[in-house]
Amino acid sequence: MNLRRPLAVALVSACAALAPAKSMASFGCSVTVVGVNFGNYDPVPATPDDSAGRVDVRCTNVPGTGANNVAYGIALSPGVAGNFNPRRLASGNARLDYNLFRDAGRTQVWGNGTSGSYLVSGTMRVGAGQGNATRTNTHDIFGRVPARQDAAVGAYADTIVVTLTF
Repeated sequence: MNLRRPLAVALVSACAALAPAKSMASFGCSVTVVGVNFGNYDPVPATPDDSAGRVDVRCTNVPGTGANNVAYGIALSPGVAGNFNPRRLASGNARLDYNLFRDAGRTQVWGNGTSGSYLVSGTMRVGAGQGNATRTNTHDIFGRVPARQDAAVGAYADTIVVTLTF
């Protein structure tokens, strides 16, 4: 009897809902997302399936406006599950539990700061001067699919909305 049932598992991250800058702001920011792709899931091993992605925050200074310290926050939506712990990948009506974390130890669920989830925040200085008119900070996303889930064979995905506030 063959107990190995590979599943094609992918996490599609959407980049959306950027908060508008203040009308008098002398900088602008955006995000770029590299989604977490878990590849084929094997339910037999006792070890979880880990993978990673990232969120890049890029801020640009308006020429001639001087330097700015930019503080920002990054929130991730709960996806198809509607809650943060666990999130769920979907393939039709089938579900596969997973989660996204802000730390490599996978102990702090990256969410919007509610229901036990955490935001990710950062700062950068952009402004006049050589080499710092545009800056990018990278924040890793650490994903995990828990081991030994009995899931139907299929292509599983979830869509996560990334919200940048600055």
